[in-house]
Amino acid sequence: MSALESLTVLAQTAAGQVGSGRIQGGWSYVWVSYGITWGSFVVYALSLWLRRPKNPSAGQKE
Repeated sequence: MSALESLTVLAQTAAGQVGSGRIQGGWSYVWVSYGITWGSFVVYALSLWLRRPKNPSAGQKE
């Protein structure tokens, strides 16, 4: 059997398996992405709080 015939047999075997399954165990990636998202929100909120004006009425003229 030549290399081309071997690849053809492998391709035909794999073609029957494509699209026939489901992703197993993908929830760990989902939870990690949620954690990264919420962590980013917390860090951004903290940076806004640290950069807030110390005396907000000092810039106002009456």
